[in-house]
Amino acid sequence: MALNKLRLSGFARPSRVARIRKFSRTTRSLAIGSLTTALAVSAAACAGGGSGSGGGNTLTMTTWVNPPAVKALKKINAEFEKKYGVKVNLQTAASVTGPYETLLQQTVNSNSADIVTDNLPLLPLPKHLNNTNATPIQLWETNGQFAPLNGQSFTKDYTPSALAAQTYQGKTYGLTSGEYQEGVFYNKAIFAKYHLSVPKTYSQFISVCKTLKSHGVQPLYTALGGVGSVYTQFLYYEAMADLWYPKAPGGNLATAIMNDKVKWTDPAFVKGMAEEKQIAQYLEPGYTGINWQTMAGGPFASGKAAMELDGSWDLPSLHQANPKLQAGYFPVPFSSKASDNQAYSQNDLTFYVLSHAQNKTMAMKWLQFFSSPKIYAQYVNMTGISSSQKTGTFSGFGAQVMGKWFGKGVNQTKMYPALSPNNGYYDQQANWADLQLEVMQGKMSPQQAASTYQKDWKG
Repeated sequence: MALNKLRLSGFARPSRVARIRKFSRTTRSLAIGSLTTALAVSAAACAGGGSGSGGGNTLTMTTWVNPPAVKALKKINAEFEKKYGVKVNLQTAASVTGPYETLLQQTVNSNSADIVTDNLPLLPLPKHLNNTNATPIQLWETNGQFAPLNGQSFTKDYTPSALAAQTYQGKTYGLTSGEYQEGVFYNKAIFAKYHLSVPKTYSQFISVCKTLKSHGVQPLYTALGGVGSVYTQFLYYEAMADLWYPKAPGGNLATAIMNDKVKWTDPAFVKGMAEEKQIAQYLEPGYTGINWQTMAGGPFASGKAAMELDGSWDLPSLHQANPKLQAGYFPVPFSSKASDNQAYSQNDLTFYVLSHAQNKTMAMKWLQFFSSPKIYAQYVNMTGISSSQKTGTFSGFGAQVMGKWFGKGVNQTKMYPALSPNNGYYDQQANWADLQLEVMQGKMSPQQAASTYQKDWKG
């Protein structure tokens, strides 16, 4: 089922791929067509005082309904209001796809907020950036819709990679609040019961799955119902990170693919898909039809499954579903070389200040307040997101579960290329993951899938 026909509820965070799938040609054309209008409105706002933005003693921001993040922002806003006497108006729309896309588009076009948020990265940019292959965020950043943050004192608190992820032509336009990791959450009590150790290689992982299955325990749980093939990313991103990324020219697989220095038919990519197929036999029966929302409080949370393929954004919901859950984390190990098996990470909720925000000064002050050690730690602990700051001590459930992997991993911007709607069918972002599922279900061989990707690739 195509994601642009869905309305996902907000209690679990949909993936970046799911987020991008929503941008069909129609949506993209709307965004491009709106850009000219937005620029004109921005100019008018600059000259005439803006439209709908708070101004004075009101600060307006928008975000999507991700309950842990919204809860954290409301708490932070209340503390900001108390300190500065400024009312913060938080506007939300249900789910990062659909309703929030509409709200964000309208907000940027009309300058009706001071701070907006999104989870789409700026990088990697398409090889040949133009209006037909850029996402709205890329269009807005590269056309000056957001105010640069260069020179703001709070930027010194963030890692170079977090700042670089939102930097274009030397100007940083977004503040990345943190990143999420993907991989395996495991039940420590079940592992102890069957004397299992955290696997560090692919063969060890398969052995763990076999042992659990032999004892009548469901080894792995994940759910694709209502999301479709995009959630196969919990496997294919890891496979690329472990098998292909370590061999990438210049240490950047995304750039190597976009510049045709490596091909989709690379043996490492083929091997990853073959291993995905083997792992799939240990997934929950009928996983393609089980509602994706069960991952935040279903069989894994209740102890009926030993492991879950998921993203760390679900940790607050898992903890809420079962506060006694003893969970741990490890990245899916695809390589026989333990040191090559790394976590995959992706930047998430990013703050942008509109160029013609009516209360830009106070918006920058809010970002400074958010970035202070006590407030930022509060945000990380409540949301389960990994820190994008250089220092800090974090004690939330997410940090406890992630352990040594907290904030570690191969970032998506260095591993996965920007896919254009001008590519062939299976190298368009909306359709890319379909082949992964075809391989996992035995409907296509890894070699056939790799050849199809390469045939449709235009770079």
